Amino acid sequence: MGELPAYENISARHARTSSFGLAWRVGLLLGMTFCGFAAAQGTGGIHPALTDKWNFQLGAYRPKVETTAFLNSSAGARGTQLSFEDDLGFDDSKTVPAFLAAVRLGERWRIEFEYLSLSRDSSRAINKNINWGDRSYTIGTVVSSDFDSDIYRLSGGYSFIKTNQAELGVSLGLHLTDFSLSLSASGVGGQKADALAPLPTIGLYGAYAIDSKWLVSGRLDYFSLNYGDYDGHLTNFTAGVDYRFTRNFGVGVAYRYIDYDVTVTKTSFNGGAEYKFSGPMLYVNASF
Repeated sequence: MGELPAYENISARHARTSSFGLAWRVGLLLGMTFCGFAAAQGTGGIHPALTDKWNFQLGAYRPKVETTAFLNSSAGARGTQLSFEDDLGFDDSKTVPAFLAAVRLGERWRIEFEYLSLSRDSSRAINKNINWGDRSYTIGTVVSSDFDSDIYRLSGGYSFIKTNQAELGVSLGLHLTDFSLSLSASGVGGQKADALAPLPTIGLYGAYAIDSKWLVSGRLDYFSLNYGDYDGHLTNFTAGVDYRFTRNFGVGVAYRYIDYDVTVTKTSFNGGAEYKFSGPMLYVNASF
C-alpha cells in the first residue's frame, strides 16, 4: 500500500496524540482518586466485589457510535474514506450486550475476560462517489452495507494497593477485534472484507467501597502499536457505580468510552477502520 498524503499522516499523528493525551489525563485522575480513597480507608466498608473470588457482569450498553473505514483495491489504490453513519445511513446509536467475568488468584492477582458485540446494516442512495476495494459506486446508487464487530478483552492484573475497602492496580491485556465490512449494489456487485485485529494493552484499574452496598470503580486501557500487518491504537475507559441489594447480587450504571483505530495490510483486508463508542451502560452483577 502506498504512503498516505502528508496531511493524512499529520491527521493520524494528531489523532493518536490526542488519544494518548486523553488516556494520560484520565489515568492520572483515576490513580489520584483511588489513591486518595485508599489513604482514607476506615471510613468506607467491606464490599463483596473486593473480597469474592468470582465476579460477573452482564450489561446493556447504549453508545453513540462513530464508524469510519476504507478498503484499498487489489492494485493498492486507496479506497474512499467513509463515515458509515453520514455516508451510508447507519444508526448512530444502538443497545448492545456486554459481558465481563473476573477471577482473583490470591489476594492481589486477577484475570478478566470481556466481550462486546456490535452489528449494523443499512441501505440507501449514496450522495458521493465511493471506491470500495475493486468496486466503484456512483452518486445516486442504492448501496447496501454491513458492519459487524466482536470485541474480546483478556487481561491479567496486579493490585499494588489492596484492602477490603480499596483496590488500585495495573494490568496487561490483549484486545481482539473480529470485524467484517461489506458494500454491495445491484448491477455493480459487492465486496466484503474481514480481519481479526489483535492489540495488546496496558491498563490501570481501581475500586473503592463507600460502604458494604455501594462501590465506585473504573479502568483505563491504552496502547498504540505498529507491527507486521497491523498499525493501530486503542483507548478503553470505563467508570461506574454499583449497588448491592443482596450479599451476592447487585446492579450498576457506568459510562464507557472506546476509541479503536486499526489499519491492516492483509489479503482478506487491506484498509482501515476506526470506531468510537461513548455512552451509558446499565448492568447486573454477581460475586461469589
